Amino acid sequence: MSLGPFFRSPFTDLTASMVNFQQYDKCGEMEMAAIDCLEAYGTVRGAKKCADILIDFQECAFMNKQIARFRTMRLERHRQGLLGDRKAEDYYAKPPRVDAY
Repeated sequence: MSLGPFFRSPFTDLTASMVNFQQYDKCGEMEMAAIDCLEAYGTVRGAKKCADILIDFQECAFMNKQIARFRTMRLERHRQGLLGDRKAEDYYAKPPRVDAY
């Protein structure tokens, strides 16, 4: 995960902090913890020292494991449907009533 731009210019300094996760309740605190850790150790040494925090933040931000789990469950559900273990109408749970919310 690269934190610095490839080359520096006044434009990169102006737009450096435009993309962040502070507006999201879910990942804002993890991002701050990761940035604080990297600020304390630096980006090179912090890659080793802060690896667990960075991995947790990346999972929170990009949801790679959650998406992989969803795809695996969906493929299994479709495999069961093709083999006849599951009926086509039973692929997914029944939705709640319209006024159930």
